Amino acid sequence: MRGRQGLSLIELLVLLAVLGVVLSLSAGILNPDRQAVNQAAQSLAAQVTRARLEAIRQNAFAGLVFFTTGNGGYVVFVDRNGNRTYDANEAIQTVTFGQGDWARVRLAGVSGGTSFTFDTRGVPASFTQIEITLSNRQGTYSKTVQILPQGGAAIQ
Repeated sequence: MRGRQGLSLIELLVLLAVLGVVLSLSAGILNPDRQAVNQAAQSLAAQVTRARLEAIRQNAFAGLVFFTTGNGGYVVFVDRNGNRTYDANEAIQTVTFGQGDWARVRLAGVSGGTSFTFDTRGVPASFTQIEITLSNRQGTYSKTVQILPQGGAAIQ
């Protein structure tokens, strides 16, 4: 009796079908645009916490300001002159989407306000919720970051 030395045609077709299904399901997960948007959303949420900690550490108002020109972006700032708003020399970090590490990401929209500020105790200066929508360049995938009235950030 001879042993089998390969796959039959039916076994090969089943194998190819299974591989096709697995690859099509993983294509969305491995999409670099999706990964970039997800990372940008996580980074933005972390910057909200950073602004809160900077307000406490430096005993000054601190926060974020969002801009929608071009692909959009945001500035993390510490209010050094005490006017409770962002001035050009107060930025501690500026993130501009559409270039560098965030070349695949754009700020698709901001609702509820264009800035969020913490007081010297790390408490939000205003109790409004802001929603920032980030998307890929084509607008086919997006994530929303909510800055909650309590000062935390949630990604949806």
